[in-house]
Amino acid sequence: MTYEVIWPRSPRGVQHRRTADRLESLDGRRVAFLWDYLFRGDELFPVLADQLRTRFPSVEIVDYEVFGNLHGADEKERVGRLPDDLRNRGVDAVVSGMGC
Repeated sequence: MTYEVIWPRSPRGVQHRRTADRLESLDGRRVAFLWDYLFRGDELFPVLADQLRTRFPSVEIVDYEVFGNLHGADEKERVGRLPDDLRNRGVDAVVSGMGC
């Protein structure tokens, strides 16, 4: 016998892509913090920055304030220019604090 089966989930909206290779270390690297100004980033990012500097003494942090609020009326424009902003600032890695 053959049965027709219906999958209860929808097709994936976003396809899997190859991720970038992981950095061996953050020493000597520039790390950007990105935030949507919605949940406690002003408390969490300073703690994370201190911990990263303790573990990787030569890491450079580019604070979230440099990029501004990535959520809001101009979100589409800010996020659209983000790749160029990161590249122009020589950013090697990103910590994204975006709430859902």
